[in-house]
Amino acid sequence: MRHLCLILLTGLLAACGSSTSNRSYDFSALDAKLDSYLSANGGPVAGYAFALVDRDGLLHTRAGGDKTLYSTPSLASASKMPAAAAILTLVDQQKLDLDTPVKQYIDAAGDPINWPNDKAAITMRMLLSHTSGLPGLGNDSPQCLDQVLSLTLQQCAQIIANTVLAAQPGSAFIYGGADYQVAGYIATLISGENWQTFFSAAITTPLGLSSFTYGNPDTVTNPRIAGGAVANVRDYAKLLRMVLGGGAVDGRRVLSSGSTQLLTTDLIADLPVLFRPEGLSSDYPGYGLGMWLSDPSLHPGSNGPEWSDPGLSGATPWVDFDIAYGAVILIDEGTQTGIDMWNDARPLIIAKLK
Repeated sequence: MRHLCLILLTGLLAACGSSTSNRSYDFSALDAKLDSYLSANGGPVAGYAFALVDRDGLLHTRAGGDKTLYSTPSLASASKMPAAAAILTLVDQQKLDLDTPVKQYIDAAGDPINWPNDKAAITMRMLLSHTSGLPGLGNDSPQCLDQVLSLTLQQCAQIIANTVLAAQPGSAFIYGGADYQVAGYIATLISGENWQTFFSAAITTPLGLSSFTYGNPDTVTNPRIAGGAVANVRDYAKLLRMVLGGGAVDGRRVLSSGSTQLLTTDLIADLPVLFRPEGLSSDYPGYGLGMWLSDPSLHPGSNGPEWSDPGLSGATPWVDFDIAYGAVILIDEGTQTGIDMWNDARPLIIAKLK
């Protein structure tokens, strides 16, 4: 293992990089670019953690400022891809059909919530691709999404069921959190477990993730499925290896190759976009199940496709299927800053790996 550590004489900042790959690369230019974002160097971030992987393992890691490789900042919307992957394990188990109206699963569970007729056509595929017509972040997003300690997931699902549709199911893309909250609730009905226990069995345990969590289910009774997870950078990097590896990591299959491919299959190409989050403009024209498709102009030197799952706090994971690498940046300073770091890091990575 090769180690590269830079100690800045502020007494407050340490940045370290390392690799566990058999291949050797000089990532000093990448390290310098990432470090330039630190507040100690006049940049906008108090700290960051970064990991670069291919299918076989870590290629490079680095952390600086108030972050280490073991820090667990909020993932915010970078929780979506892992949540979708967990739900897809139910498809692999033949317990869930993505195109069956979710009302059938509610009915089969004894109608624990009242699912109204105007939402009868909503399917799991619509929920995970934000095409269900439920309110997004640009509409009157249900306040129950933030009441993680005072409500249950079932109560929040009922509140969402009672909201007015922002569009007819399947007719438009509306990015938000309500879809995933309902999707997570349906997963708990099918699995018979709370969300945290279900997610752990589906993803955390098979991948050996030590830090990824939606919180203690005894207290976090309404986990925010689309944006409530935390994890360290090494754990998230392993999720990216799963995506790159067609659902398998280190010889262990977590998700079928078909289900993994669904994460990065564009489902909104022919739909109007009624809301997309800050920082994710028309440069990201496609969306799968929890992941955005980059416009090819963003990654010169790679044929792509490139897919990502940025979050509000600045967590920015992405995968490139041409060069077959994945990377993740974890910060606490917002979506645009995370995307700026991604845009600066990308060409330096491509230049080394191409």
